[in-house]
Amino acid sequence: MKKPPFHKSVQFTFRGIIWILRNERNFQFHILGLIINLFLIVFLGLSNTETALILLCCFFVLVTETLNTCVEKICDYIQPEFDSRIGIIKDLAGGAVMLATISAISVGALVYWPYLILLFYSL
Repeated sequence: MKKPPFHKSVQFTFRGIIWILRNERNFQFHILGLIINLFLIVFLGLSNTETALILLCCFFVLVTETLNTCVEKICDYIQPEFDSRIGIIKDLAGGAVMLATISAISVGALVYWPYLILLFYSL
């Protein structure tokens, strides 16, 4: 099988991103989190390092959510009927998203806390 040209490969990746944006509620929630963080980055005037940390965490959560969706779709294709072994696989993939989210919230709390304290005392 011949590899598609680069521009076609890029089109395929965007097709995947559009699909997950339209079809996966949890991915949409994570995108909302990214938008809120983008607002906070600008509003609070975060440093480049802090901005990089926040964006890295946000995209880490989006990547794990995407991989979780891939695992779930593959499992559903392989075994459409209920199977406890498939359930464990899906739970593990969901657990990865939870760990990424907990990590992102922890980093966000550490980065945003000093700014929020200053904002609170300036009111």
